[in-house]
Amino acid sequence: MAAKIIASPIREFILIALIAGAFSFSYFFPDYRLPVLLAALLGSLATFWQAFRVLLFERRVSIETFNSAALIVSFVTAEFSSAAFIALMLLFAELLEWNTRTRSSRAIEELLKLKPLKAFREKGGEKEEVLAEDIEKGDVIVVESGSRIPVDGVVIFGGASVNESSVTGESLPAQKTIGDKVFGSTLNESGILKVRAERVGKESTLERMVELMKKAAENKSRPEKIADKFAALFLPVVALAGAATYFLSGNVSMTVAIFLVACADDIAVAIPLAMTAAIGRAAKRGVIIKGGEWLDVLSKMRTLVLDKTGTLTYGVFSVRDVKIEPGVSENEFWQSAAVAEKFSEHAVARAIFREAMKRVGEIPDPDEFKVYGGSGVIAKHGNNEIVIGDESILVPAGISESAIKDKYKDLFAAGRAKAYAFLNKKLIGAFVLDDIPRPEAAESVKKLTDIGVKRIIMFTGDNPRVAADVARALGIKEFRASMSPEEKLLALEAVEEESGPVGMVGDGINDAPALARANIGIAMGGTGTAVAVEAADAIILPDDLGRISEIILLGRKTLSVIKGDIVIWFFSNAIGFALVFSGVFGPALAAFYNFITDFLPLINSARLFREK
Repeated sequence: MAAKIIASPIREFILIALIAGAFSFSYFFPDYRLPVLLAALLGSLATFWQAFRVLLFERRVSIETFNSAALIVSFVTAEFSSAAFIALMLLFAELLEWNTRTRSSRAIEELLKLKPLKAFREKGGEKEEVLAEDIEKGDVIVVESGSRIPVDGVVIFGGASVNESSVTGESLPAQKTIGDKVFGSTLNESGILKVRAERVGKESTLERMVELMKKAAENKSRPEKIADKFAALFLPVVALAGAATYFLSGNVSMTVAIFLVACADDIAVAIPLAMTAAIGRAAKRGVIIKGGEWLDVLSKMRTLVLDKTGTLTYGVFSVRDVKIEPGVSENEFWQSAAVAEKFSEHAVARAIFREAMKRVGEIPDPDEFKVYGGSGVIAKHGNNEIVIGDESILVPAGISESAIKDKYKDLFAAGRAKAYAFLNKKLIGAFVLDDIPRPEAAESVKKLTDIGVKRIIMFTGDNPRVAADVARALGIKEFRASMSPEEKLLALEAVEEESGPVGMVGDGINDAPALARANIGIAMGGTGTAVAVEAADAIILPDDLGRISEIILLGRKTLSVIKGDIVIWFFSNAIGFALVFSGVFGPALAAFYNFITDFLPLINSARLFREK
């Protein structure tokens, strides 16, 4: 029911028992109608209050208004049995709603069960058992086969097959090795890992997922908006039909029967039921949708704006290519680079270190190292001096510029950042780095086009050359570059005026205004900032762009089911009206007919729970 949550079904069970008892009493004592009247009144109070509250405070017609009209007609005409039937139907509807809403609570409970209570932390070369809640950012966690990973982090040693279905929805385990990210609550099925904790406590993916599901469950008003639109459209039609019947025939019973047949308590539940099922399906695939209204928007959306950095790309530098000098082994090259960059926090250094870890395993600490801000690093390990950096590192390292003259021009043309590597002042190779597109990005863009998203635009604060390269690589025809957050917002508004409902996909703080302004904002939740996640209406936790087309199709499927509910209601009412006008149905049979046909749209909506 609109804007209403049932904390416990006890009241509904008591009222159902009371109405059932009143009907039993009236069967044996048909002349005593007071018990049925009292039971009907008690069962109707919640519906009357909701209708009154919405009319008074929100000044609009809701589905409760529709149902209240049928109840009032029954009471005024002394058709107390009919009123009791309607009240009984609405109570059953509330029980069904309670059941669907508690699915969210049960889902949250199941998620929390995945959180391990204890973990093994490595400290000073020793392994100690600690409470999972005591793990801090930067701690090294040892995860053995059969154990769940307690926090989000990055693998620094080992390899394992990890079941990530609790977060990503993927049934097949993912192979994790050094440098890969892992999520808390996921299961290490085989192998051993050492994980450096990056997100702990409330920042972890599991905790964020639970919090988002709670907020989605609390978002009560949105799923019912379609039902209220339905009520606003059909209530005047039914009222006119009832009035016309009375003025043309003068038959009060027939008029009452019309209102009883048309009572729309089934639609009041069927629409939220369909949306609850769809939101649950999305959650199983790692997508949190904050309310049923957004499924409606997704179904109508034909224009999508995609942020580049962190959405279409990883948002961090990655090694795009390397050049190793003749006579230098790969192991020597990567080992030297890893030792030098191990403790540097610069984005280029972290990218080189991540790539090196994948190739050489555990990395010894440098004996000495010094970071030259914006230039590079000079490190010593044993008898070796290692230098990593751009041209500006040469002077502090005491290396002649001739060592790099005319070197690697073709290599450096392919990326946005570069770094030379020297061992004992001898050039051993170079790196080129870039914020590279996600591997699924091009296929995801193609899929969006295939399902009917007619206009896809890339927004970025990056320069036009980089933007053009990424757009071309991903098959995106439209892009806007060098944009500030304000410019993104203004451009989004212009796109909406040109093309209608528009979705925005982003991950950063600078995307938050546009995410909040879009008809639907979608955040990449795995790497996204808390601000972006809060501003968005849907969150993709696995950072998989392919989920965007999935939820668009889910929105269309959900709206198709809802339209089916309305068609079922329309035709069942048409049959009911025919039976009323032919004299077959009086008020009591009309109410009973409505009660029986209530289940048809509910069964239709429940299909979304079963479909894969």
